[in-house]
Amino acid sequence: MQTQRDAIVRFSGEKTKITEEAEQERVAHQKRDQEYIQCITKLEKFAAEKVTRNKASEILVEETTVDCKWLLARAVPLISQCIAGSEELAKYMYELGRPAAEKKEALKSFDLYKADCVARYAEKRQEFETLEFAIVKAAEKLSRKPDGIALLKRALGDEDPECDNPDNYG
Repeated sequence: MQTQRDAIVRFSGEKTKITEEAEQERVAHQKRDQEYIQCITKLEKFAAEKVTRNKASEILVEETTVDCKWLLARAVPLISQCIAGSEELAKYMYELGRPAAEKKEALKSFDLYKADCVARYAEKRQEFETLEFAIVKAAEKLSRKPDGIALLKRALGDEDPECDNPDNYG
């Protein structure tokens, strides 16, 4: 009987030990489950942020594409038109032709007149290119601002809503 009691006490001790080990395993398993859930939650949040950023990037790419197409299709011709119709260009052309009208020299000095015209034309062309370069640089700087393209459209008088449709630019 004593042997049976000793066996019961021993089994009872083993049962307690196994129960404690099982409880420790259950707690460890529960902790791992919580860590997995936290990890999955972080991954879902990260994925949602990536999707949001991706959508924002796609919208930005679309807007930039429309703006670039507008710059090429409308802004460059409008700026060229503004330059071609500018008072500065008219003044340069007048100054270029004025010596010929004032001199009314004979044909014998035509080569000198031609050389003078070439030099004056080169000088005026350089001034015009500087003006053209400054306008293009200003348009480039303006296009980099958040509402730069809209400001450029307003400045050039090209605020037509149809111009915002990228299909209109080919």
